[in-house]
Amino acid sequence: MSEIDLSIVIPACNEQARLPPTLAAVTAWLDLQTLQAEVIVVDDGSQDLTAAVVRQAQSADGRIRLVQLQKNQGKGAALRAGVQQSQGRAVLFFDADLSYPLACVEVALKALETADLVIGARDLVEGAGHSTYPWIRRLATAGFQGVVDVSLGLGIRDTQCGFKAFRGNVARALFAVLTVNRFAFDVELLFVARRWQLSIARIPVRMTHVSGSSVRLLRDSARMLRDIARIRHRTARGGYPSRPDHV
Repeated sequence: MSEIDLSIVIPACNEQARLPPTLAAVTAWLDLQTLQAEVIVVDDGSQDLTAAVVRQAQSADGRIRLVQLQKNQGKGAALRAGVQQSQGRAVLFFDADLSYPLACVEVALKALETADLVIGARDLVEGAGHSTYPWIRRLATAGFQGVVDVSLGLGIRDTQCGFKAFRGNVARALFAVLTVNRFAFDVELLFVARRWQLSIARIPVRMTHVSGSSVRLLRDSARMLRDIARIRHRTARGGYPSRPDHV
């Protein structure tokens, strides 16, 4: 069994400005815990000094690790690379802007005592999450969730929340079979989790909207719809493996 209790995976692309305060907050929070932890930052082909910032933080705190992708491949690909490198009994990911309070980590770890994976649910907190976005993005998000429900029947609201936690062996098994590299990876992940009959817990999370999102509404909406079609096509061809025995 791993000696590491928790692996925190943070995907990052051109995040030289936001990473230093995020890493400082995460390591300060970990200092108050009894957990043996690692913080894996995946540099997704950044064009700025993201990697240098992580290396500097790593030199000051050995819990921080850097995984680099030479070319930008997307959030799904970055998380896949980070999870593959993880060693924790629990694996959790959130974005470099730290838009969810670290108190959610404690709630998620508690929920993992009885669940295989835990997903943040902004819709469980009144007034949280999507209300901070422009109306056009809220409309697009609602439409996307409707397409997901009709196409894949997940029955899960807010599939795209950027805060998710897993039992370590579950995370590594799930990400090993995923193929979607960009923002629809959450949908594929939850789709496979449903097929494997994994237990899923939803916890309320309050999101603080931070400017500078990497989501581009028209471009990424079209990509996500194509990715949903790819998931359906792969399913029709029997392309997803059965649940591994060790999960």
